Amino acid sequence: MSYHDLSECSLTPAERLEEAGRIIEMIQPYYNRLSPKEISFIEGMQSSCSVKQLFWLRDIKDRVMEE
Repeated sequence: MSYHDLSECSLTPAERLEEAGRIIEMIQPYYNRLSPKEISFIEGMQSSCSVKQLFWLRDIKDRVMEE
């Protein structure tokens, strides 16, 4: 996965959670391509999403939608 400078994200906590929700909806059809660790990570993201979590989620989306 790629490196992200965490200071480059200017989204509010609510905006990060909203984006995470959209990404999760997009990748649901691809859950069979995810590892158990990735599924657990996604399922645990209910009420908050840190900058680091959002970047990891974006990386997961990019990978599974490329395959």
